[in-house]
Formats: sequence, C-alpha cells, structure tokens
Amino acid sequence: MPQKTIIILALAALLAGCGGTAQPTTEISLEASDFAYSTPSITVPAGQPVTLTMHNAGAVEHDFVIEKINVTDVQASDSGPAAHHQVGHAPEYDLHFFAKSGETETLEFTALEPGTYQIFCSVEGHKEAGMIGELIVVE
Repeated sequence: MPQKTIIILALAALLAGCGGTAQPTTEISLEASDFAYSTPSITVPAGQPVTLTMHNAGAVEHDFVIEKINVTDVQASDSGPAAHHQVGHAPEYDLHFFAKSGETETLEFTALEPGTYQIFCSVEGHKEAGMIGELIVVE
C-alpha cells in the first residue's frame, strides 16, 4: 500500500477519535391547562441538557417560569415576549417560555446546580389559582 494512503487512513482514524461524545438530553413533556401543569414535579440531572416540551391545552395563554436558577444554553421556541406582560414591564426570569392556547413550544436548557426550584405560570392570577410546580435538579 502506498505511503500516502497509509498516512491518509491514519489521519482519518485520528480525526474520527477526536469527535466529542454528546451528552444525553433529558426530554420532558408537560401539558398546561386551566390552571395546572400535568406534571407538577420534574426531576432533571445537573450539567446535562434538557428539552422541555409544553403543550397548552388550556383556553388561554400559559407560561413556565423559574425566577432564579443557574442555567446555561437556554433556547426557547416561543416567538417573543408573552402577551400577558405589558411592554416594558416583563420581569427578568432565568427560565421563561410560553405557549398560546392550542400551541406546543419547547425550552432547552442545562441546569448547573442541584436544588429544588419553584415553577409557576406568571399570567395574572394563575399562580394564585395553583398553577405551580417544582423542578428538582439532582447530581
């Protein structure tokens, strides 16, 4: 076998070995209704990607909020600020996404620190009506 071919094959083998291994993604499905989450307690591993899919089966808009949590790689599929927030008056949340009635949206994130964090719907009156839950991040 010519020396060039051997070198090319050796380089290809080295490059194949350099490919990173992707961390497994925890996938969670959640349904929001009037006025509850279908899964009020969600457990995810710290340091691993999470994809949360929320379907809004309710008659009005619902969201998913965690006020303070140390997260990275946050991406939401919703189209922008929720309608229930007045322009310029939306609070800053570490995790927040929403779905209009009948829609399904996704939120991707990686929680960095173990702990128990309150989830709630920030639409006016929904939290008070019991639309709350918890996200438990474990080692």
